[in-house]
Amino acid sequence: MGIHQIQVRYDAAADRLLLQVRTTEAEIYAVWLTRRMTSRLYAPFRQTVASVGVAQASPRALPVPEARAMLEQAALQRPLPGADFRQAFAANDSTRPLGAEPMLPTAVDLRPQPGGGLMLALREDKGRRLDMTLTADLATALLRLVDAALQQSEWNLPLPSQAAAAAATAAVSVEGGEPDTDAAKGRLLN
Repeated sequence: MGIHQIQVRYDAAADRLLLQVRTTEAEIYAVWLTRRMTSRLYAPFRQTVASVGVAQASPRALPVPEARAMLEQAALQRPLPGADFRQAFAANDSTRPLGAEPMLPTAVDLRPQPGGGLMLALREDKGRRLDMTLTADLATALLRLVDAALQQSEWNLPLPSQAAAAAATAAVSVEGGEPDTDAAKGRLLN
């Protein structure tokens, strides 16, 4: 399944971020992100997206530590020619494989993929899950959407510091113990 659109918006009534993914098969997967989950996921997600972006831009480069932060910032701010942030999210005429209610994940696994990009797996206690393999560009676009939604939320989450970014690991699980090595790659699951 291919990803056609992604939307992240702040829902003031629920005081949560709503992540929605529309596939090329006209399926919509909806996920609530609480403030607590977002605060734990944001710094590792940002660091992983930056690392994947640097690897894509300079696959053979071994930057000195002093230059790494500058390369990561450039990777996060690079143009995304395939992304259209002005197009409205199309929610009509869609099926919802996870059901009518958005999933409320209790665990998130995040890890870079060997050929580039990253794997993002969201799971809830009820057994529903959403696994996405994102290209470097798509991951950067998702990070920008999260940043915009966080500004609207007024949650005042601290931006990741250099120390927090350096502590981020190659594979991260949020509230879920060890990363799930059996996660399906490249597809969305319910």
